[in-house]
Order: sequence, then C-alpha cells, then structure tokens
Amino acid sequence: MKQASDSPEETGMKFIGIMGLNEDADKIRKLFKEHGVQIFSETEITGHTLCALEKYGWWPSSDIPAYSRLHFAILPEERAGEILDDIAGMTDENEEKDDCVHPIRAFQINVERMV
Repeated sequence: MKQASDSPEETGMKFIGIMGLNEDADKIRKLFKEHGVQIFSETEITGHTLCALEKYGWWPSSDIPAYSRLHFAILPEERAGEILDDIAGMTDENEEKDDCVHPIRAFQINVERMV
C-alpha cells in the first residue's frame, strides 16, 4: 500500500487563502479560473478594523465590520505562487499603506500531509 507523504517538501502542495470584500468575489473567482483552478471553496467572514472610526469620524461603536469572503484552495506550489503574484500586482502602493481601503489579501501555508 502506498504511504501518504508527511513533509511539505514531499507533497509540494500549498494551501492558499484569499480575503476580500464581498464586492471582490467575482475578481477572485475569475483569478482562479484564469489559473485553471477547478476546485476551491469560499465562505462569508466578517472583518474588523479599528482605522474605520478614524476614517469616517463616527460610528456607534469602535469598530465598523467589513463584509468579506475567504476563498481557499489546495494547489501545487508553482500555481499557488503565480496566483499570489497576481494578487500582489492588484494592490497599489496606497492600498498597501492604508488597510482601511480593504485591498485583497492572500496567504500561503505548506500542506504537510494530504490523503
């Protein structure tokens, strides 16, 4: 019987997560399609940032929730890297400095074992 791999180097797979506002969902789905990703998941999340109060000057609490989505997939390392590179290209310099504009963000994690 074939044994499952236990190290990230052996699987060569990455878990990527992409966070964006609900209005960015179609952009993210299109990005997956352009990179040939056929299986991915997404879920609604509520984001929080304290800088919104400073930006808008008022709010009934100290926080304004951001209605967002988390998209994720398990992909070969090369394809995951290409997608993250494309996302980095979407973010302009001002967005990187001001998280209040809610740029699309992404992360990558090694998949240590997959069965």
